[in-house]
Amino acid sequence: MQFYKTTTDETLRETAVHGSDKHPIAYYVDDIWQFDLRFIDWHWHREVEFVTVLKGTINCLIGQNRICLEKGWGIFINSGTIHRFETDDGGIMPNIVFAPELIATERSLIHDTYILPVLSSGPAYQILDPNIPWQNTILMLLDKIYDKQEQNEDSLSPLNTLLLTTELWKHLFQNINIETVPANGVKSVFQTSRLQIMLQFIHEHYAENIGLEDIANAANISKSSTLETFRQGIGQSPVSYLIEYRLIQAAILLKNTRKTIINISLVTGFSSSAYFCRKFKSHYKMTPAEYRKQTLHVTPSL
Repeated sequence: MQFYKTTTDETLRETAVHGSDKHPIAYYVDDIWQFDLRFIDWHWHREVEFVTVLKGTINCLIGQNRICLEKGWGIFINSGTIHRFETDDGGIMPNIVFAPELIATERSLIHDTYILPVLSSGPAYQILDPNIPWQNTILMLLDKIYDKQEQNEDSLSPLNTLLLTTELWKHLFQNINIETVPANGVKSVFQTSRLQIMLQFIHEHYAENIGLEDIANAANISKSSTLETFRQGIGQSPVSYLIEYRLIQAAILLKNTRKTIINISLVTGFSSSAYFCRKFKSHYKMTPAEYRKQTLHVTPSL
C-alpha cells in the first residue's frame, strides 16, 4: 500500500503546491488511514479549504476544539488556521484547497469587498451541517465542484469550477459571522506568530534536553503565556506537543532505519529507553518493536 505524508516547514506550514499559478485549486480524496501516521498531522496553509465526509467519521482538530464530522457533513477551514485530521473508523474526505486569487486578484474590488473580510476577520472554521439550508447549499456546490475536477476531459471544467467556487463563496460570505477580532482568538496573528516561533524551536531542538522554560524563551514570553498560546493554537500543552513530536520522529526512524530502539530513544530526546517505550506504547497502542515489525522498510541491526 502506498502511504502519504503531509510535509510542512518548521512553522507547520504545508509545503505542497495546491494547483498551479494559472489555476490555483487542488482536489483531493483523502483516505486518512493511508497517511503514514494514520492521521493528517498539524499543518496550515495560505489557501482556504473545504472538506466533506464521504465515509466514516472525521475528527478535525482546530485550537482547543475537536470537531466531529459525520458522513454528509463538512467544514470550511480559513486561511492560516492550524488544523489536524483524525479518524477512528477509516474516514474518507473529499476536499478542495484553493488560493483566494482563484476568485479575484488581490486589491481588486471583489477581493477587498468579499474575500479579504473573510480571510482577515472571519472565523477560523465553519461547520457545514446538511440540515441547515445555506450550509447544505454549500455542500451541494462542493459535490458539483468535485464532479468537475474528475472530468479532466471537459475543456470547460476550469471555467465551470470558477463559477461554482464563486457561487460557493457568495453563500459563505453572506452567512458567516465576520468580526473585527474572532471570539476564540484562534486567528490572532500575534498569537499565531508566537506559536510558530515556538513550534520551530521544538522542531529544531526536540533531540535536546529542553522543557517549558526553553520553549517560552524562544518566543521571549512567560511560561503561562506559552501554555495559553499552545492551548489556543493547537489544544495541547508545549510539553505534550514536544513528546508527541519526538514520538513521531521515533516512529519514522523505526520504520526507515536500522537504528536500535535504545539509540532511537536517545537521538529523539528521551531520557531513557524504558520511558520512551512506555510513552510510545501509550501513543501508538503497541511497543516500538511491534511497530517496527508492522511497518519496517529495512532490516534492523542487532
